This record gives sequence, C-alpha cells and structure tokens, in this order.
Amino acid sequence: MSGERRETHVSGLKVVLTLLIGTWLLVPRAQAQAQALTGDAAAGTAAGAAGTVAVLPVTAHVQMLTVDGVNVAVQSGVDGTVVVDTGPAASAAAVLAAIRRISSGAIHYVIDTGADAELVGGNATLASAGHSVAAEDFFVAAQGRQLNGVFTLPGAGAGTGAPVIARQSVLARLVSDPGASYTGAALPTDTFTRPEFNLYSSEPIAIVWLPNAHSDSDTAVRFERSDVVVTGEVFDPTRFPVIDIAHGGSIQGEVDALNRLINTLVFSHAPVLTQAESTQVIPVHGPLSDIDDLVTYRDMVDTVRARVQYYIDHGRSFRDIVAADPAQGFHTRYGSDSGSWTTADFVQAVYKSLMANHRGSRQRRGTEQ
Repeated sequence: MSGERRETHVSGLKVVLTLLIGTWLLVPRAQAQAQALTGDAAAGTAAGAAGTVAVLPVTAHVQMLTVDGVNVAVQSGVDGTVVVDTGPAASAAAVLAAIRRISSGAIHYVIDTGADAELVGGNATLASAGHSVAAEDFFVAAQGRQLNGVFTLPGAGAGTGAPVIARQSVLARLVSDPGASYTGAALPTDTFTRPEFNLYSSEPIAIVWLPNAHSDSDTAVRFERSDVVVTGEVFDPTRFPVIDIAHGGSIQGEVDALNRLINTLVFSHAPVLTQAESTQVIPVHGPLSDIDDLVTYRDMVDTVRARVQYYIDHGRSFRDIVAADPAQGFHTRYGSDSGSWTTADFVQAVYKSLMANHRGSRQRRGTEQ
C-alpha cells in the first residue's frame, strides 16, 4: 500500500473514531438536557407526582417550570435558590426533582404570591428540602468551633427548612379556610403586612402587595437584576381573571393591580425597537409574557368593567347585563363555557364587585346628607 493510500486510510479511521467518540459524549448530554426540560419523570412517578415538569430558561438565573398548567419560578445564584409559588401538592416531588436538576444551590427561600392551592400545594415538600440561611450560617460556624475544640450544640442548624414568605393574609387563610388541611411545614413562616417586602439572594428581590385584586392576598415578585416579574393569579392570559370576592377580590382591584404591574414593575426599555429586551413576565398559567401582553390583558379587563358599570349606572338588571354580553369580543381568547371559571362566572363576579361599590357609595352619600 502506498504512503498516500495509508495516509488516506488512517485519516478515514480518525474521522470514524472522532464521530463515534463525539456521539458517545453527546448522547448522555442530550439525555440530561431532555430530562431537565421534562423534569425527573421517573422520580416523579415513583413519588406519585401528577405530571412531568417543563423547564423554560427565562434568563441566565431564572427558570420557568410548568407543571399541570401552573407556572413555578426558580431563581438560582451564588446565594442559593429561590422558588416563587410551588405548584399543586400532587406534583411537588416532580417539581423538586426538576429544581435539583437545574440548580445546584440549596433552596433558601420559598415565596407565595397568594393562598390558592395551586400556588402553595408544594410548600411543605420544597421548604422541607431547603435550608434556612441563618441556620446554615450558624451550623457552619458551629462546625468550625467544634473543630477547634469548642463545645457546640449537637446538630445545630441541621434539618431546618427554607422559610416561606407571604402576606399575613395568606397565613390567615391557610389556617382558617374550611376544608384546608396544611401541615406546619406548608405554612408561611415569614409574613408581612406592609406594602412591600424586600430581600436579597444573589440579587435584590421585591415582593409587592397588589391589594384586593384576585383576592386580598395577592403579591407580585420582581427579580431586579434579572428583570423578571412573577405575577401570581393577578395575570392569567389563558382566561378571564378569577375575582375571588369571598376572599377580598374585586374587579377594580384587579384593574389597579394590572396598572401597578405595567407602570412600576414591568418595563419596556428605550429606545423601543422590539420587546425582546423588555421585562420578562411569568404569569400563573400560560406562556412567558411581556409588557404588551399585560397591556392587552389590562385593556380587556378594564373594557368589561366599564361596560358593566355603564349598565349598572343606567339601572339595568343583572339579567339585562348578561343579555347584553359585556364580554363580547373577548370570548375566543379568554372565554370558556365549561370548567372551573367560565365567562358567565367572570361577568357575575364583575357585577357583584361593582354592585358592592355602588351600594357603598349610596350609603356614604346618604350618611353625608
């Protein structure tokens, strides 16, 4: 065999070996990526999880996990992991498995944007799997003293879960609602009543109260450096907003909350050439959104509110208002005739909310006279 042939033969073998080695290296990587995108299905099934978890990278440090239609936000950084809303209880094991695959840091904070079961269901599982920053620091210091021959309390800081942060009204509702049966590990441990609660975990994080919107417990969470906002139940682009009147919700509060998000928490960067660089918005359900989606949703909600208010001001009955179809033009995108929250439910909630304000205004005028 000539030198040229031998060289060609060796080169061919090198190419084949390179392809084989590359394939051998890439297959596990592809499998790992696929598992990261769907969650740990095997672990979830073994733990009785209700479904797999889809993972969408939002920024370098924020991921949006979707399980059973509910969005869970996960922020990871040098200071550990923060989880905003924990999803339904039945899927908690799958969510935890997915978080462990995308973040190496311990869960240091769990934040609840409301008291609905689909937001707090996984609290006990995720908080118990985490670690309190204070306890972790104390434990490390204690170990250091022990190594130096100084007496320490045995097991100090071990087994301490991550704190759960929420409005005080979230805790009140979880312990008082009929039929609610949450363990102590699922309940908020750090509550607040002021308009805003701030903390730092790899970046500044603001938890902002949105009064009497979906309920009396709504908050939005803004990750300042990542420029990501989690809206909770206030923004649901898959349907008309759920106005939970029994728990303090109101249609005007919903409009005000959406305006607060648009005007103070979600930004469109100038010059406005594209929304690609605007604040990323994680709604309670549905796809990743931006300020345009919020404005469209706010305009819809405000339009329906204004229509119902017009009919109330002109003395129309509820039956007349339903016949007038104040949600006309929005059925296809947001409406539903079946399920847990229908178009009829929304119109009725708007009417009841506005009528409560209407009666209150008449009573105040009567008192003043």
